[in-house]
Amino acid sequence: MSKKAIVILLALFYGFTLFLTLNRHSKAGVQNYHSEIWADKAGYYVYLPGFFIYDFEAKDFPKEIDRKTGHGFFLEDDKVKTKYTYGVSLLQAPFFLATHVIATTFGYDADGFSRIYHAMINVSAVTYSFFGLILLYLFLIRHVHKKVAFLTVTCLYLGTNLFYYSIFETGMSHIYSFFLFTCFLYLSPFIFKPKQSFFLYILFGLIVGLIVVIRPVNVFLLPLFFVFNKTKITELVKQIGPILIMLAAAFVTLIPQFLYWKYASGSYLFYSYSNEGFSNLFSPKLLNIWFSTNNGLFVYSPLIIFSLIGIFFLKQISVQKRILLASYFLFISVVIASWHDWTYGCSYGCRPFVEYYAVLALPLAIFLREINTQKYLRIVIWIIILLMIVYTQKIMFSYDGCWYGGNWDWQELYSILTGPTK
Repeated sequence: MSKKAIVILLALFYGFTLFLTLNRHSKAGVQNYHSEIWADKAGYYVYLPGFFIYDFEAKDFPKEIDRKTGHGFFLEDDKVKTKYTYGVSLLQAPFFLATHVIATTFGYDADGFSRIYHAMINVSAVTYSFFGLILLYLFLIRHVHKKVAFLTVTCLYLGTNLFYYSIFETGMSHIYSFFLFTCFLYLSPFIFKPKQSFFLYILFGLIVGLIVVIRPVNVFLLPLFFVFNKTKITELVKQIGPILIMLAAAFVTLIPQFLYWKYASGSYLFYSYSNEGFSNLFSPKLLNIWFSTNNGLFVYSPLIIFSLIGIFFLKQISVQKRILLASYFLFISVVIASWHDWTYGCSYGCRPFVEYYAVLALPLAIFLREINTQKYLRIVIWIIILLMIVYTQKIMFSYDGCWYGGNWDWQELYSILTGPTK
């Protein structure tokens, strides 16, 4: 296929996904739990109007806007208070600024909370998911044939809740973390090659910093640098210069958060989640986060089962690293299952896994490559995969945004699966 044809197809894909999300949200209105600036999403977003429009003066914000947007942030003590970190808003900033210019130029309500700003969040999420998928494809073609890489990215996008957080819940952090994870995976093999540029070290450090800023638990991605690359931990002593540059760049991304915490709490270091935490650490709800009808990973994204199987076919890495990767999935699961609310509220599927699909893409690609060598098994598996995609898509388009049944309410799940789209 020619480069021109590829560009056209990519443009069509981007345009179609943009249409999907804008059309979906055009029916939802604003200031309700379906809208782009609501609850958690508002908490991530509020840094933008706070910084660019209101100079973090709570009294200047629209009246009761914190209540009207689901209490994702609070206007109290003459301050704008949010427990969420600023990373998502930083990535949304270019789209926000462009939208604000349009709003002020063409007479739209430029208060940061009108309809046009809601639409901006959709454009932002689709854009980052688009480039995240491209980077994931470029990462995969180092290990598998282009056709397998394309099929893997397509299946992962359509057959998991990655699609949901790209199209439906566009203001959440997960699609932004997914994009940064793909940046990390794509760039990491170049980091310690001879004669790398100073710019690359800065860029990689900034990416690592943002990964941690957006969701601090994302710090657990970093050890995978040694799983997917040939660099050994013992070799790091020879790379002190680049490491210091990257650490400095990463630290720069933390400074705005420290300054915000100082403004909001009086302390540069502050745990903003109050009584929320990992209270299930010694009794992690693993079966729940994997299999519960209330947002269980394998219930809403069953395709990931094949990715886990693929870990054991990863001949590109040693047996020890394969065991480490499988153990890593278990470790991340324990971390996710230890959160005080293992359902993660009104969400679809076990949403903290979304960014880790970037990591699980390679074993999925290897699995697809291996089954393609089996004449009859290939047909069976591909039929199952197609059914999984249809199943996942149907539930996503019929799901109301919150789970209203019990933790093991299969009848409710069946009702959603067979019910009308929303």
